Formats: sequence, C-alpha cells, structure tokens
Amino acid sequence: MIMLAARRTSAYSLPALLCLVVLGCAEPQQDLLVGTLERDRIELLVESNEPIVARQVQDGQQVKAGDLILQQDPSRPQARLEQLQAGRDQAAARLAELERGPRAEAILEAEANLKAAQARTLTALNDFKRASEMFERKLSSQAILDHAEGTWKTSAAEERAVNEELTALLNGTTAEELQQARAALQAAQAQVASAEIDMQRTEIRTPVDGRLDKLLYQVGERPSAGATVAVIMADARVYARVYVPEALRARVVPGQQLSVQLDGVDHSITGVVRWVSADASFTPYFALTEYDRSRLSYLAEIDLPAPAHTFPSGLPLSVTLDDPAALPAHD
Repeated sequence: MIMLAARRTSAYSLPALLCLVVLGCAEPQQDLLVGTLERDRIELLVESNEPIVARQVQDGQQVKAGDLILQQDPSRPQARLEQLQAGRDQAAARLAELERGPRAEAILEAEANLKAAQARTLTALNDFKRASEMFERKLSSQAILDHAEGTWKTSAAEERAVNEELTALLNGTTAEELQQARAALQAAQAQVASAEIDMQRTEIRTPVDGRLDKLLYQVGERPSAGATVAVIMADARVYARVYVPEALRARVVPGQQLSVQLDGVDHSITGVVRWVSADASFTPYFALTEYDRSRLSYLAEIDLPAPAHTFPSGLPLSVTLDDPAALPAHD
C-alpha cells in the first residue's frame, strides 16, 4: 500500500514516507484478550478388551453422573467371578469345620481303628516269638524269622500312627490351623471382591454430569484395554480459556475479576481469573529479541458463573482488561 502511494505521487518527501512506514508497521495496542468457552474434558477408559455389546446414549446427549454409556460383554468376567465365589465358599466351609472341631463319629472311628491296630500288633508279636523259638531249635530258616520280625515292627508302627490320629482328634483344632483357615478365607474373599469390580467395570458409566461429546466405538468393536471409548464435557466447571499477550501479562493475575463477552450473547459475564501459565505458549523468551518477545502469549483460565453453563463449549469470546490503576494493590 505504501509503495503504491509512492508511485502515484511524487510530492511526498522522504520524511513523510518514513512516517507512513512507521505508522503502517505499528500495531495498535488493545487491552483485549480472545479465547473460547471450555469445559473439563473427561475421557472414559475400559480396563478389558471385551467387545462392546450395547450403546446406551448418543453423541451430544446430556448425561447425569452414574448413567450407563457403554456395555461390554460380561460373559468372561462372570465366569471368573462364579469360579472364585465357589472357592470362597469352600474356604468358608473348611473354616467352619475346624471351628466346630472333630465330630463324635470321627472319634469313635479312630478308637476302633486303634483297637484293630493293637490286635494286629499283638498277633504279629506272637508270630515273631514263635518264629524265634523255631529258629533257635533250627527248625526254620533265617528268612522266616526276618519276615516275622518285619511284620511285627510294621504293625507296631501302624498302631502308633492310628494312636496319634486319635490324639489329634481328642485335642481338637490347633490355633495355627484356625489361623491358616481364616487367612485362606480372607484371600478368597479378596479375590471375589476384585472379580466383582472387574464385572462392574464392563459397564462404562459417566462419573460426572455433563454432555457426551463423542462415543469412539460401535457395537461389536473390541477396544484394547486402557483405550478411551467416550469423552464427556463436564458441567462442574465452565471457564474461558484465553491467551494473554506478553505486553499484558503483568496485568492479569489470579483472583482478578474480568468482564467476558461471549459471541452472540447481548450481555457480558463477570469471571474470575483462576490460573495463568508461568510459561509462554511458544518459544522461550530468553531465545527471542525484544521485538519478538512481544509475540509471546500465556495461557490463562477464567472461571465463569452458572449462567455460562448453558452455552456450548468452543464458543468464541473476548475479555476486556480494566484500567491498570484499578488493579488491587499487592504487598
């Protein structure tokens, strides 16, 4: 534009041309911040790779905390849960048996087994004595004597074993056995609780009130474990996300009240600055010249009151800074 002006008239002097150049390059200083209306973005993840069997809501639908979004196939987690429940019931029955102690029928059976073992031992002992007498008279061989002796000692050992079993039944369950049984039951219960959580998490539910921005999977698809399957735009906090130019950075501080004007809305909304980034959004300032530093911007967030919750995310907005003299004094 300046070059065209110079060609069309030769009346301009060199100083006049320099003034035009300076005025054309200078950018007007405006105390105005621009940005968009934003909400917290909540990504819902899956913990298993089971296939999607149902979609309960549609993109853009308003949802409440706890609403079912997606349903994964629960067949595999259900089978594992039932298996662990059976193991838990078995551990509980074993503990109850040990706490109750031995049954009277078991004690009577052990006493009968002991009497039978004693009778076998006595018979084997008599056989060994007769074999010894026959061997001394040289009427039998050494092998017959050894066999009789072995039978007697085996019977005696079996008698001692049966006697120990009866003693254990009469003494009842030990404290160590009870402790082991209780620990086994607790471990089984913990496994069941973990399986129940896995079962519940096949149902993908929204943790907050908001609007469903996007469902990323269709029925029949199998997402990988840890994949994002849905995005919720939360209603708990609505804020203006703006970029503060380097020249205005010192005038924007947390806690400051600013007037926010939404595009298409005929009235402004007063917001409170919650956070201003300490780092520039682009090249670090120490790598730039003084002229280039003026191009830096700092990300800031301004909390907005409830009336702003009715407006859609991404709506353009502008923020006008107050007079610097009106800023609160700092100690």
